[in-house]
Amino acid sequence: MKMNHRSLFVAASTALALGLTACSNNGPSNTTPSRSAQQAANAGNFTSVYFLGDSLTAGFQSDSLIDTSQPNGWANLTATQIGFPIALPLIASPGAPNQLTLVSLNPLTLGMLPGATTGRDDFNLQPTDVAVPGFLVNDVLNTPPVVAPATGQEAITQLVLGFPGFANGTSLSAAQQAAAGNPTTIFLWIGNNDALVADETGLTSSMTPLATFTSQYQALITYLQANTNAHLIIANIPDVTAVPYLTPAPYVLAQVSAETGVPTAELSAILGIGAGDLVNPEGTSEIPAILQAALAGKAAGPISDAGFLSAAEVVQVQTMVTAYNSVIAASAKTAGATTVDINGLFAQTTAKGIVENGIPGTTTFLGGVFSLDGIHPTNTGYAVVANAFIDSINSQLSKTYPEVNVPAIAAKDPLYPPYPGHHLFKGQAVGTRYAMPALPPAVRKSLHELFGPKN
Repeated sequence: MKMNHRSLFVAASTALALGLTACSNNGPSNTTPSRSAQQAANAGNFTSVYFLGDSLTAGFQSDSLIDTSQPNGWANLTATQIGFPIALPLIASPGAPNQLTLVSLNPLTLGMLPGATTGRDDFNLQPTDVAVPGFLVNDVLNTPPVVAPATGQEAITQLVLGFPGFANGTSLSAAQQAAAGNPTTIFLWIGNNDALVADETGLTSSMTPLATFTSQYQALITYLQANTNAHLIIANIPDVTAVPYLTPAPYVLAQVSAETGVPTAELSAILGIGAGDLVNPEGTSEIPAILQAALAGKAAGPISDAGFLSAAEVVQVQTMVTAYNSVIAASAKTAGATTVDINGLFAQTTAKGIVENGIPGTTTFLGGVFSLDGIHPTNTGYAVVANAFIDSINSQLSKTYPEVNVPAIAAKDPLYPPYPGHHLFKGQAVGTRYAMPALPPAVRKSLHELFGPKN
């Protein structure tokens, strides 16, 4: 999904300019009868497989694409269970961006792995998982890597898609690379960032307009049908408001009240947030300045529109996700694709949680399903997603591939309760639950300076 929490490193070396191959989506609107027959015949043929998508398909975890986490992604797990090869564009530690780490439980504090990545572990490898963190639907077809990236998004696009293509004088988009690989099957899970951007900006207007999403998604499917013989396996997108990256306003108010001694009702009036609202990190970062102004008798608050989704905006985002998924379903039906209901999976997991090795897991922060960024799954969460793909393949293509052993993965997952192998959780009671810190350490410090510690 989209990464705007911090910028990625920018390549420092210079290179000769290469002519970028144009990313055309002007293929025929319908496949030829012979190609359609080949695509249908390839249903269940995993001889040559490519993966297209965003960070969720790339194996992104705890705000990083890193070689210690990428093999735990659903794509690699699915490939292993079905028994076909996959080539991952593994990124050296500390990852891109530097992976988040858990520094302290009290107060709950996150840090980052130190240093800077050297880039790809193997620059000569042609990946078959060409999912790029941060990609929107349009990017899969129309965004190739650039030789000299100037932004974090361009840098990670280059890491995934630029090698070994640059050495061969080519610069192809993810869809073009998949087509060039002559795949028999393509996994496609894209559209998450087109909606998730609302979480990060607090603005529903930042989501891709439905008409644009529709034309771009249809153009991508048309290109894949016109330029490959691959059977498509297509997933829809989850409710992006149901991630612990967003903190319910009542929890924020309770934490601020505990730090300041100001009643929650008064804080709600000052900050302009209440029941049903979801606050993002931008919103929490604004709180000290607002309260400082209030203490000085100056006009204060509310939290800016960029800092939270109102209850009404949450409904708008959910409605847009439903509309996006209708587009995805219609396109998948037209393509004769195998479909995977990730939206339903995440809804069920949010409502009921999971139980592995007798220990409940939840979608709350450190509940075992989401990693430290509050957006991307843990090893266990990715295993659950992999099984959704495998189950859909088995039921729709009459296969009997074994599921991933989720309990075995949870038993070794440092972010699944009781957090085996993570030193900070030694001695913690099984079942202890934590919440994503609504107030980062810097905000807590500012409030302490204004009001003095209250707990």
